[in-house]
Amino acid sequence: MLRSLYMCILASAAALGLSPAPARAGSFSVSPVRVELSARAQTGALTIRNQQDEPVVVQAEGLLWEQANDEDKLSPTKDVLVSPAVFTLPANGSQLVRVALRRPADAQRELSYRLILTEVPPEAAPGFTGLNIALRLSVPIFVEARQPSPAQLDWSASRNGAGALAVTARNAGSSHARVLHYTVAPAEGPGTAIDEATSAYILPGQARTWTLDNNQNDGTSGAGWRRLRVKGVTEAGDFEVVVSPDDR
Repeated sequence: MLRSLYMCILASAAALGLSPAPARAGSFSVSPVRVELSARAQTGALTIRNQQDEPVVVQAEGLLWEQANDEDKLSPTKDVLVSPAVFTLPANGSQLVRVALRRPADAQRELSYRLILTEVPPEAAPGFTGLNIALRLSVPIFVEARQPSPAQLDWSASRNGAGALAVTARNAGSSHARVLHYTVAPAEGPGTAIDEATSAYILPGQARTWTLDNNQNDGTSGAGWRRLRVKGVTEAGDFEVVVSPDDR
């Protein structure tokens, strides 16, 4: 369900190791929270809303989004055009931002980008001794393939040298997947399920590995844990698979 997504603070006085002091930060929201383009619909639009009583200057930029080794990588691209690139949100006002695709949709694989919205902090007033906090929001942009096919998650499990249990989801499809929640439990016999709440995108051809918390791993080395039932929810719906951990 599409809904407004609020900005999160990227830095704070505590995180920077500073002594407590007044902090000044903006607040704005965006809707929808994802842009979906295709060969038939090469433009999209979002509404950015200012939720404070002062104007906010925002910079908008489209970046290529790739994944490798469980990490997201963002890099400059000319594939998408964002307009306007810099704008001022009036106090309690809004701005329409358009995103346009500047290249053909891929024949077989979904393309992925990120729209980065960054607040440009105002100049501090004379005498202000607090901290100005810049806000940043990252919105996914997906471009459907001309011959689309759904995501296909293949699940596996392994144990590292310390015996910790890791669960991997590999996307063998040509569209993105998003894992929202899953549990791991013995496929047969007793055992308390390990719960993993997440919200992870997995792009086509990529994988995501979760190494479960050491405390959660206590008691998972017994015979009952030689075959595991992984059960959860993705954006596409519920799933349930049985896997056998490999020792690494």
